[in-house]
Amino acid sequence: MKPMSSPFSDSEFGEGAILSYLEHEMPGYRFEAHVDMPFVRELLSDFPETDILEEIKNFRWYHDNASLPGAGPQRLSIRRWIARAASRSHYSRLH
Repeated sequence: MKPMSSPFSDSEFGEGAILSYLEHEMPGYRFEAHVDMPFVRELLSDFPETDILEEIKNFRWYHDNASLPGAGPQRLSIRRWIARAASRSHYSRLH
């Protein structure tokens, strides 16, 4: 199977892969490049030790691959998920 090509340039952190996943793999996600590009950059910047793509995949499957609510709450829900994952990871490294 040929991998899906992405119109986004891929930075060293996988920004393009994350954007492509949000656009093509998240059921019901209202992808908007002008909003999601800075959203993903901010996630990468705020949580540098977290695998953002993996956490978005975890989020998707935790919610049983169901469509997400409106555009604003979608991003807020994803950000909160990643923040909790980063916090758990940080806590486990300390103890």
